[in-house]
Amino acid sequence: MKIAFFIEGNSKNPGGYNQVLNSVVFLNHFFGNNQKFIFITNDENLKKELNKLGINSDYYKKNLIEKLIDYIFGLKFLFNFLIYFNLKHSFAKFLKKKKIRLIFFLSPSVYATFCDDINFVINIWDVDHKKNSPFPEHKQDYIYEKRENYLKVVLFKSFKIIVPHEENKNELIKFYNIPSSKITIQTFIPYLPNMDTSINKLKSDDEKYELQKIKKKKIILYPATFWAHKNHNYIIEAAKIMFKENNEDFHFVMTGSDRGNLNHVVKLINSQNLSDYISVLPLISNSLLKKLYQDCFAVIMPTDSGPTNLPLYEAMYFKKPIFYSNKMDSDEELKEIIFSIDLSDVYSFTKKLKSINSNNIQTKITKGFDYYNKFCKKESLNLTYKSIIDEFNIQYSKWNKKI
Repeated sequence: MKIAFFIEGNSKNPGGYNQVLNSVVFLNHFFGNNQKFIFITNDENLKKELNKLGINSDYYKKNLIEKLIDYIFGLKFLFNFLIYFNLKHSFAKFLKKKKIRLIFFLSPSVYATFCDDINFVINIWDVDHKKNSPFPEHKQDYIYEKRENYLKVVLFKSFKIIVPHEENKNELIKFYNIPSSKITIQTFIPYLPNMDTSINKLKSDDEKYELQKIKKKKIILYPATFWAHKNHNYIIEAAKIMFKENNEDFHFVMTGSDRGNLNHVVKLINSQNLSDYISVLPLISNSLLKKLYQDCFAVIMPTDSGPTNLPLYEAMYFKKPIFYSNKMDSDEELKEIIFSIDLSDVYSFTKKLKSINSNNIQTKITKGFDYYNKFCKKESLNLTYKSIIDEFNIQYSKWNKKI
């Protein structure tokens, strides 16, 4: 009997993709040489990427009939169809053929709904759609209903749930009445600090982003996908204040993939004549993103989602001050690390930016780096997964031999 780690992701969604990739690298370090553990992916390109990292993986491919039913009628219809006729999904058959008894989904995955009697552990990163969200990405195309249908299956059927922060745990208890003992907290661990630079070199396309106009300015970096809830408007409003005050010391750099809001952001910047204050980069390589972290003065995260996001921990590692939503003020430890900003008052940011001094910055980045070394190391991830496996083995031994 074996334990599997399921890997899916898209480099066009760099936040989640990098989070999964980093988890795989660490898990491979601890479990890769043990034949009882295997890695599975449903993406051929991702399999090739894993091969570059020296990680062997098995490839699962959905069968044609299930693809057609899912495409024409939707996931819920396929799920109900399988239940009505008491059929097993090809994914469950694949796992049984591989003799998998426990599978970890390293990101939220619809495949967790098709595991049949195979136990699974699911990572849940947020339930923002439950927070009275006004944003289209939480409402359009029945996203809310789809997420609810999905969560009502995986949250209650899973063996364990992994979340990135205590607040995420509290939200699952509040919204879904999940037992506290079922939820494990594992802090996000960024990929960039551990990236293999030998296979992630700056690409020739990156050269055009050597922006001459900002070389002598203090860069404030916002690495975030262009969703509406990422609140790029906040930065535009801050730049408008700097423009009026003739403050040319700072320059914002936004970078991320487009999820429907990029054109809106670019049009706002152009209509306000703010191109000397804001640069918008499309999806860029990890190598260039790492370089931007190294070169920037500070990182800003005015997102309406959360509570935590990868750039928070990336800023800690690269020893950069981070301006973060005051939603994080409830976390006493993180409150001492961030420069808290009020998302309803952009002046709370611009005034703080002008008033901070080097001593204040040094105090916060030192605390941030200490926090990173405490919670964002591979040993922490290993301990989390090993403890879940040990707990599962205790239960599994009641009806079978330990894995």
